[in-house]
Amino acid sequence: SNTSGLSPETIEKARLELNENPDILHQDIQQVRDMIITRPDIGFLRTDDAFILRFLRARKFHQTEAFRLLAQYFQYRQLNLDMFKNFKADDPGIKRALTDGFPGVLENRDHCGRKILLCSKPHPTWP
Repeated sequence: SNTSGLSPETIEKARLELNENPDILHQDIQQVRDMIITRPDIGFLRTDDAFILRFLRARKFHQTEAFRLLAQYFQYRQLNLDMFKNFKADDPGIKRALTDGFPGVLENRDHCGRKILLCSKPHPTWP
């Protein structure tokens, strides 16, 4: 189960705030996984339970919205292969961005048509 190791309070919070139901968690994940065949144009590189669960939680267990986000994630990676092919945490440029924090505006908009601005603050313990 993907809720193993969570406190009863955390499980209840997930139920109330995210609509997460441990009794049907595997069904929710499988419903998203079953939608993958509707997008043969996208290479879904990960379809394991834990990965799909992230997208379900991000969209409060609305399977269609979770799938749309999952598809957008892999489509973006597919369209920007050069950005990700040498993406390593020990790369000096990546280290600098993670250390200094970095702003950015995503090319695509969210499901309501809004621009998405990413702002990252530096981690206080990183040199």
